[in-house]
Amino acid sequence: MEPSFSSSLSSQSQSPNPPLLLLAMSSSALLHRRQRRRVSPSATALPFSSSVQKVIGNDDLLKQILVRLPAKPLFSFKAVSHRWLSLISDPYVMRDWIAPKSPSAFYYRRYNSVTSHTIKFNHVSLNVLENKKKKKLRSFSFIDDPEGVKICQSCNGLLLCSSSCYSLDYVDTKYYVLNPTTKKYSIIPRPVNGDERNFVVSMTLIFDPSVSPDYKILAVRARQWRGVDFCVALYSSSTRTWVFSGLSFTYLSSIIFENGVFLEGKIYWPSCLSEISIYYDCIGHRFVPYPMPHGRLTKELLYFGEFGGHLQLVEFHDDCIRYFQVLELKADCSKWFVKHRIDLHLGVVDFPEMYSKHPGRGCMTYKYNMLCFLGGDDEGDSCLVFYVPGKVIAYSFKDKIFKKLCDLKLRPCDFDSLRLSPWFAVHSCVETIYNV
Repeated sequence: MEPSFSSSLSSQSQSPNPPLLLLAMSSSALLHRRQRRRVSPSATALPFSSSVQKVIGNDDLLKQILVRLPAKPLFSFKAVSHRWLSLISDPYVMRDWIAPKSPSAFYYRRYNSVTSHTIKFNHVSLNVLENKKKKKLRSFSFIDDPEGVKICQSCNGLLLCSSSCYSLDYVDTKYYVLNPTTKKYSIIPRPVNGDERNFVVSMTLIFDPSVSPDYKILAVRARQWRGVDFCVALYSSSTRTWVFSGLSFTYLSSIIFENGVFLEGKIYWPSCLSEISIYYDCIGHRFVPYPMPHGRLTKELLYFGEFGGHLQLVEFHDDCIRYFQVLELKADCSKWFVKHRIDLHLGVVDFPEMYSKHPGRGCMTYKYNMLCFLGGDDEGDSCLVFYVPGKVIAYSFKDKIFKKLCDLKLRPCDFDSLRLSPWFAVHSCVETIYNV
């Protein structure tokens, strides 16, 4: 039985009448192409039905359909005619466009070689056919940066990127916000105002298209890397400037500022050596403590991120343990609870490489690394994506089975990056139409 993984196109297309929509789109495009060829009057007329003609001729109805299209087809239809270009560029369409509810693909960071700083990316999708077509590693070469570009964070379709160097803040580091769907980007100025605390510890993208088409960036700054006295600055795409806040705080050594997660007006950071961490309230402009799961001191963090409008966390206990748990933070930030409990042994039959005997311990162990969550519009269609030796596989929460997405062989340097700092290596992505 095949799991109900849907492709990125099918999961995002929400047209009220798909056959009519496709007929209208293709007929209109064909009509305009023939007009450009100066078809003679004797040429056979296109077989338009009255319903198709009504759709094409009614701007209001057409706009209602356009807002339900995925981003890439929507942009491609701009080339149909000047009228279609005008309709798609209409503020109504931009404002009311229905964005996908969850990511359907992810970028995986790869280095060109063990000694190279040059970064490229695997792009892996829930659409297995799409994965077979796209063999080459991707890079953002259209961005003019001699160091190359790495992804720091993804947020609702936009990517926060920086120059491809070890630190987020070298002298020549440049910062970008990128829309990979449109290949458009903006250069973000470095947050410097003469304060001694001008070392950029972290930058987190704040973007919620259901609230505003504009985005913001929160920068955490200090006197030096891993300092103790921190302050913040806030960048707005509407003004293209930084606002330097008087808000400051003393550094908590256990907090992983590089893994900031924006969710519902808050930026959450995980803690690696404490059962207490903090989040930043973007509306109240204050830092608030919240609990980490009990026993956090002895467990490795595999995943910390947002999916389906909730903050979720996965810890590594022991590779001999058969069951894998996903924790979720309650809406009031009071405690964590077990959201999913997955039996890893369900994948052993189809993927025996994920199960082998440990040479030193004598027990059978599960070889895997969690990558991210992906899914459709409904929570039941979502899945959990793993790396097992030589492959990327996905576990369907609905069908409770594993399925191969693609082959992927990691070198030791890639695997080490994934295990030590997964938030640097994996970034989910979703199509979006918004400008940067």
